Amino acid sequence: MSKIEAGATELVFGSNTDTKDVTQQRKTASASPATVGGGSNSSPAAVVPVSTVPPRLRYPSYPKSGKSKDVRKWSKECRRIGEILAKDPRNDLPTQRKPKDPDTDEAVQSRRDKAVVRKAARSIVSVSSTGHDGVKIQQCSGIIIRQWEDEEEKRVIIVTCSNIVGSMGRLLDPVPKLHVGLPKKTIVEGQLLFFNRHYDIALLEITVDFPLQCPSIGSVPSYGHEVFLLARDEESSLMVRQGEILWLEESNYLGRNYQMFLSCEVPEGGNGGPVIDHDGNVTGMAFQHSPDPAVISISTVVTCIEMWLKFRRIARPVHGLGLRTMDLLNVSLHEEIYDDYDIDSGYIVDVVSDDSAAESLGILPGDVIVSFDDRRDLTLPQLEDYLLSLGWQFLQNPSSMVYLKLEVYDLITRSKRCITLPVGFCDTSERVD
Repeated sequence: MSKIEAGATELVFGSNTDTKDVTQQRKTASASPATVGGGSNSSPAAVVPVSTVPPRLRYPSYPKSGKSKDVRKWSKECRRIGEILAKDPRNDLPTQRKPKDPDTDEAVQSRRDKAVVRKAARSIVSVSSTGHDGVKIQQCSGIIIRQWEDEEEKRVIIVTCSNIVGSMGRLLDPVPKLHVGLPKKTIVEGQLLFFNRHYDIALLEITVDFPLQCPSIGSVPSYGHEVFLLARDEESSLMVRQGEILWLEESNYLGRNYQMFLSCEVPEGGNGGPVIDHDGNVTGMAFQHSPDPAVISISTVVTCIEMWLKFRRIARPVHGLGLRTMDLLNVSLHEEIYDDYDIDSGYIVDVVSDDSAAESLGILPGDVIVSFDDRRDLTLPQLEDYLLSLGWQFLQNPSSMVYLKLEVYDLITRSKRCITLPVGFCDTSERVD
C-alpha cells in the first residue's frame, strides 16, 4: 500500500495505532449495554468514542519565513494532502457531488415541482441496446406502462422509442440485446415485443421480483401549456427539461399530423421519455426531431399498446391528407376566412397524396374540411385518436368498410360538398416472437 493510499484509508477509517486510553475506551464502549430500546433483546448501538475519530486533513499554512526551502516543503505537503483528499470516497457522496446535469437544476426549482417530478420519475427507466458484437447501439428512456403478476414473477411492459431497435424505420437484424435500468440502479434484460415505425414506439417486456410503479396517465397535451420532459441517462440518473407545447402544426409529413412540438431540447438518451404536466400526469412521449422536438400524445400511445395487446396489430388510419387546424392559423388569415367565407373552424388541406381516394374525390390543397363525421373542433392529436378508434372497430370486424363523412368547402368555387371518404388502414408494426 502506497503512502497516499494509506493516508486515504486513515482519513476515512482512522489509524490502526491506538493509544492505551483509546483502546480502553473501545473495550468499555463495546462492553456497555445498549440503552436504546431499554431491553436486553435490543441490538447494541455502535458507539464510536469521539477521540477515535481521525482529525480532518488540512492544508498547512504558508510558511512565515518565506524561504525557498520552506516554500518547497510546504508545496510538496500540499500536493500530498491533495492526492489523499482526491481519493476520499466522501467526495463521491450525493451530498457532496455537483449535479451531473446543470440543466436539470434550472428546469426544476420549486419544492412542489421537485416533489411532482420525483414521484413521476419512479415510472421512468433507461433503455440501452447492444449489438451481438458488444458494441452499444442506442440509449433511450422508457415508461413503465403496465405490470401484472405471473406465478411468482412480476411481468412489466415498457414503452420506449423505436430507435432502440431500429434504424431508418427498419428493425435491426439481428435484434439487439436490450437492458433496462430500473430504480435503485438495478439492471435487467429486456425482451422486445413489437416495433412500430410509424408512431416511433417499441414495446419491451421485463421480469422482476419486486413491484414497480406505473405512472398517472393524463390526457392529450394542451397547446401553450408548460410541461416537464423526464429522461434517464446511461447510468439511470434523472434528467429534466422544462418547456411548453408549441402552437405549431406540421402538415408536410403525411400521416404525421398527430405530432406536437416542444420548446425545450430532448437530452442525450431522452428519446422515449415522458412529458408530464405540473400535476405529474404523463401526457405524452418526446422524440428528438429537427428543428423542434416532437411529442406524441400518451392517449395515442396507450391506444396503440392496447390495440396490439388485443389484436397483435395496429390499424393506423390512412386518409392521404396533410392537415392544419383553423385554430392554429394566423389570426389575420383566420379573420379573412371568416369574413369572406363564414368559416370559423375546421381543417385546412395542405397536402393531398397522389392517387389517393381523397384526390379521386376532388379534395384539393387549400380546401377546408369543415367537419370529420360532424366533428369540427378536435385538435389534430384528438383527431388521430378518433381515427384510431375507427381502426379498433375495423379490427373487431375486418370484413367491414370504414368511411368518413367529410364536409368540404372549396374557397375557389365558394361551394360546400359532402364527401364519403373510404378510410384504409395500415399496420407498420413488426411483431417479435
